[in-house]
Amino acid sequence: MTSSHPLAATSLFSLKGWVAVVTGGGTGMGLMIAKTLAANGAKVYITGRRAEVLETSARVHGSPEVLGPQGGSIVPIAMDISSKDSVQGVVAEITQKDGFVNLLVNNAGVWMGRVAAKPEDGLEAYSEAMLTESKDDNWQKSFDVNCTSHYFVTAAFLPLLGKAASEPTGKIGSVLNNCSVGGLLRTSHNGQFSYNASKAALIHLTRQMALEFSHDNIYIRVNGIATGYFPSEMATGASDDGNESAAANERFAVFMKSVGAGNVKRMGTPQELASAILTIATNDYIWGTISVIDGGMTLVLPGVM
Repeated sequence: MTSSHPLAATSLFSLKGWVAVVTGGGTGMGLMIAKTLAANGAKVYITGRRAEVLETSARVHGSPEVLGPQGGSIVPIAMDISSKDSVQGVVAEITQKDGFVNLLVNNAGVWMGRVAAKPEDGLEAYSEAMLTESKDDNWQKSFDVNCTSHYFVTAAFLPLLGKAASEPTGKIGSVLNNCSVGGLLRTSHNGQFSYNASKAALIHLTRQMALEFSHDNIYIRVNGIATGYFPSEMATGASDDGNESAAANERFAVFMKSVGAGNVKRMGTPQELASAILTIATNDYIWGTISVIDGGMTLVLPGVM
């Protein structure tokens, strides 16, 4: 059997021999990313707090029959990204089993809600609605899960990522942070201030880590994706028996129109996310970028790119 052309997709995007970790990998975009990596040959650890969800996703989507002849595997492992002890325990387990990690995808995130009023309701009503928001269960939790915890998870995995270059793949370790276009735009998306602010913080953290980790003594790539809307429990509120969510495109189109992005008429597909993930994961010439994958939302909404 002849080998693939060096510029063929099978050569460019093969992840044979790779070890990857995807936080929040049991549902939504995290599961899409995990399936993408595993379908192209990687051994993918999916993490999250709900062990039963992880086990179901690994069983349904990680079998050899599903992943195909070029596939790797999906391995469930419970981990709470907000607990240093939990994270370090998983690092120790992967160190013992594999000894290196090629790719860490910081995907886990939370959305805590919106201000229960709109500017047109007036000063008093808007002020009261803002003050009603919980400081601890909304703002602090949003920043802890969506930004701070990614910092500490990355710190814990650095030694494993640093060992990737000396493994058979020869690829340097890489970190990919799942940010959001909400962190780039000036709109609050009808009052989701805490979520958007925490994602803006993650985007800046991504850029800072990219620069620091480019040092010769570390030499690990860091990039981010600023995603728009993809089917997930966060976006649609539900998932099926395989932990996958269906796009609610009619309702979504109405929402997009309400925030001024009527040009975006549907959610993204797993294939559209997958092609971007594979490019960033395999291309060692991509450093410190925030790749926007949003269906055109940032074309029409004011923001800082």
